Amino acid sequence: MSLAASARGLPALDKYELLEEIGCGGMATVYRARDRRLGREVAVKIIHKHLRDNPEVGRRFVAEARASAKLRHPNIVDVYDVSDEADPERYLVVELMRGRTLRKVLEEHRDMPAEIGACIVLDLCEALAHAHASGIIHRDVKPENVLVELARDRDGEPDASSGRGGPPSDPRRGKVIIKLTDFGIAKVLDAQGVTSTGQVLGSPAHMAPEQIEAGEVDERTDVFALGVLLYESLVGHLPFEGKNPAQVLRRVIEGEYACAERERAEVGARWSRIIDGALAREVAQRTRSPLALAALIREELTALGVADPDVEVTAYFDDPVAYVAKHKKRTVDALVARAEGAKKRGDLVAAAAAYNRAAALCPGDMALLRKVTTLRASAARGRTLRRAAMLVGPVAGLGLLAFGVVRWVRSPGESGLEGTGAAETAAPVATAVPSAVASESATDPIGPPADPTADPLAEDKRRRIILPAALAGKSAPKVRSVQFVITPPGATLALDGQELKWFGKTLRLPVGSHSAFVEMRGSRCCKAQTRTVSVEAPPEGKPDEVLPVLVRLEMNESSVRLGGTPPAGAQYSCGAIGLSGFAGESRKVVLPEAVWTGPCTFTAPGEGKGKSDFVTLRAGEPNVVAWPTSG
Repeated sequence: MSLAASARGLPALDKYELLEEIGCGGMATVYRARDRRLGREVAVKIIHKHLRDNPEVGRRFVAEARASAKLRHPNIVDVYDVSDEADPERYLVVELMRGRTLRKVLEEHRDMPAEIGACIVLDLCEALAHAHASGIIHRDVKPENVLVELARDRDGEPDASSGRGGPPSDPRRGKVIIKLTDFGIAKVLDAQGVTSTGQVLGSPAHMAPEQIEAGEVDERTDVFALGVLLYESLVGHLPFEGKNPAQVLRRVIEGEYACAERERAEVGARWSRIIDGALAREVAQRTRSPLALAALIREELTALGVADPDVEVTAYFDDPVAYVAKHKKRTVDALVARAEGAKKRGDLVAAAAAYNRAAALCPGDMALLRKVTTLRASAARGRTLRRAAMLVGPVAGLGLLAFGVVRWVRSPGESGLEGTGAAETAAPVATAVPSAVASESATDPIGPPADPTADPLAEDKRRRIILPAALAGKSAPKVRSVQFVITPPGATLALDGQELKWFGKTLRLPVGSHSAFVEMRGSRCCKAQTRTVSVEAPPEGKPDEVLPVLVRLEMNESSVRLGGTPPAGAQYSCGAIGLSGFAGESRKVVLPEAVWTGPCTFTAPGEGKGKSDFVTLRAGEPNVVAWPTSG
């Protein structure tokens, strides 16, 4: 080690000279270093001492490093070397990136165009698809693990002999390089049983529900993290937020987040829909793979005139102001063309969605506003008016409602709009639904299924939208916004005999008593519950105040026994849930949640202070706690 390095207190390695510390995370400290043999600069990640001393962490660290070293992809940081058993430090040597993390980029460019964020995520989709083909799941995709190197970051590199971005033969010359790093780190840390709570990784907002609940992890787990990253890149903040990690984890498990288009109208309905597919709480309903997500992203980029994502990203970071002005015009032109094409096909839902985003991008464009008003005449020619109104409504805040774009049906016999001018603006307005995505998910109906042959508003009911009865010539019942918070979050809810999709949704219920039936279908964890829900009228002056309804299912008793090969007289104790027992006996316990993960201690006569390990128990099930094999 050099004298300068020694003076700075840097660790000593035989093959690498550490030059400076450049970062520190939950697992390792990162140094810029020089390879003594090859003379090139590299990044050396030395894991923290408390992890280094854990034999299981060490074993997994080497295994994951060797697996990651096989990955060769332009969007994955190369792994060069890993420490030997004889080395005093346990470290990983990787390609040195001279840039910043995507976290820093997002902090500096909170308002970057949606298409630029999508282009960045597209690179990551392709990187993960390559890793998954090699059997490697990342498990911790987040902005901190994405490195962005601009052309100007490469100025001054030792081999940059001919100006900005390296020599003419350098394929990186003039380009923005985006690379994913830290493959397998979450799996390494899982040796301590701590990743399910986010205590070490510190990224609960990017963890998929199945990770939090200690379920099976596959490529769709990484898709969920990509969805979180896509949301943050397009909207400017995380989808799942809270005052503390526990709140964030609960919202992830419950699938509770605001629609991307609602949070930032410039995102538009199509990007919102792609995000929703990646963020589906249920694994079976989620976009099936990074390749499938990449196909959706590329399709939308192509439709908006983005032919080469790499060129777009480079142009944006070269001159963000000039790029945004050019990109906005191109995008609005593409959206207007899409809207006009949809109108010709009679698809007013798609037309309204395209106009919504175009108007959000250029709210003061009078020519665009005039185009939007033509939807009124088209909508009047068919029953699709009610669907289009759901979408065009949100742009009222942009001045479109003044043009009479949206008007609700006046009576049961009308199938379109009537009249023009001032008479239209006087019509009552139904509860607005903020976007194309939200129009199908924001509210749920209460009451018997609609009969399409008898009810002219049946289409709206089938689309899960409640229309005030006054609009159909009837007296409107008083209603109240109600939100169910159910534990466990995977439970089903039937209200007044009708099953509803309640995750993260606000329901509009008539004032009065309703019968709620909640159960965990297909699981023995909990007892089903039937209860009466009393919905009172909202407070005076607060018609939109939401009434929370909390439902917690009672957990069924679980059985637990010690498995594996425990020595004679072995004992285990899980103090957090008041559970303890000896080898050969079965104990009963009522868990605090459907799937509980926590620390337990294992002791045996003559074995000192014993061992500690994290275990997972399932409510209502027979559980076997394995005797630790090491530690």
